[in-house]
Amino acid sequence: MGRRILSFTSLVFISMLAIGCAHKATVSTVRATNIYSDSDKKVSGSYTYLVDRTSLTKLKKDDTVQGMACSAHHFPIDGGEAFVNSLPHMLEEVFETISKTSEGEGRANRTQLVFRVERFEPRLKFNQKFFGMDAEATVELGVSVVGTRDGKRVFGTTVDTQRSKSGDGGMYCSGGGEVVADATRDAIKDVLEKLGERMANTQAFRK
Repeated sequence: MGRRILSFTSLVFISMLAIGCAHKATVSTVRATNIYSDSDKKVSGSYTYLVDRTSLTKLKKDDTVQGMACSAHHFPIDGGEAFVNSLPHMLEEVFETISKTSEGEGRANRTQLVFRVERFEPRLKFNQKFFGMDAEATVELGVSVVGTRDGKRVFGTTVDTQRSKSGDGGMYCSGGGEVVADATRDAIKDVLEKLGERMANTQAFRK
């Protein structure tokens, strides 16, 4: 009797894995404040910034699962809003005066910083347990920033990072969305802190 019940439970579990469901991954805003600077003062001067909105589409993915386990499920993720909302916190740690501007709106005597998402590669893998699944997520993220002043480029850099996260995948893979969202959040935090350090320590901004 016990074996029969166990076999029935396993059959139900396997059947549920084969039924495709969408589990949205929600990425929350981060505070990228762990920024190392050679100076105890923020960068002086007037700066504006904007995000290349066309590049934010790269932070939107639908198919992230690798392997057969939970492959019928979808874990749509969009880190665009989290990235845009997290950016000002980092900039305020680096610059004395920083304000948001719109594309094509140049301001005299100010350096404009343009941020662009270069690549975003989230990967999610599930490993079956006796009951349920373990989820492992790896996220690769690349972001660039270019600084211009009076139409001339004065600064430019690109930062890449990779962050991983593991956790409970849930009985029917439902926890995968949270795991990949956490990995994305960690990647955004790390890439912003690295960008902040490069801008805080460049002589181009401290002349």
